[in-house]
Amino acid sequence: MKIQSIHSAATGAMLFEGRYDSFIECLEQAVQLRVLLNGADLRNRNLSNACLDDGLFAGADFSGANLTGANLSEASLPGACFENADLYNACFAYADLRNSIFSHANFGGTDITGADISHAHFAALSCFSLDFMHTAAMKDCRFSGEDGAEFTFSDPPVVIRGLGPRLMVMAPGFWLNGTVVIPCPEQFRSLLLPPEKAKFPG
Repeated sequence: MKIQSIHSAATGAMLFEGRYDSFIECLEQAVQLRVLLNGADLRNRNLSNACLDDGLFAGADFSGANLTGANLSEASLPGACFENADLYNACFAYADLRNSIFSHANFGGTDITGADISHAHFAALSCFSLDFMHTAAMKDCRFSGEDGAEFTFSDPPVVIRGLGPRLMVMAPGFWLNGTVVIPCPEQFRSLLLPPEKAKFPG
């Protein structure tokens, strides 16, 4: 065993420390003890299969981290940064992900059932593999295209696969053809809204 410690990304202040065989064991123990890990520096850490459910990670920096198979269900993660993180098969069920940053994060089999992803920022096509239908809330999520164009969406988009290598994404305010953002024609907008929100003429 050696001393493992968790520090603040902003100030370098020590948030938790102890003797553990690995950093993951240290982090899991901190979560079990309900240690406040707001703003924790977890950049580029290998946290695959870590059990971090119910953790307190507001504003934590997970940039470049490997969270493959990690359990972050019911975790408090508002404002957390997952830029360039691997999130394959990670579980964020019922987590608070408001204002979180997922720029170029890698999704696949990622569970966001019951999560609040309002105002989250996405910037990789793999985010459209997420099951937005079963989130608790997704107000004003933002997507940035490779061409610099941005759009917001508050309802699950329609995702069409099978058009060759391209992905077609359709939402009330935009269409995404591959990486090209296209304004949604006005006559199609009502068709892309949930039935309770749609307003049809006549």
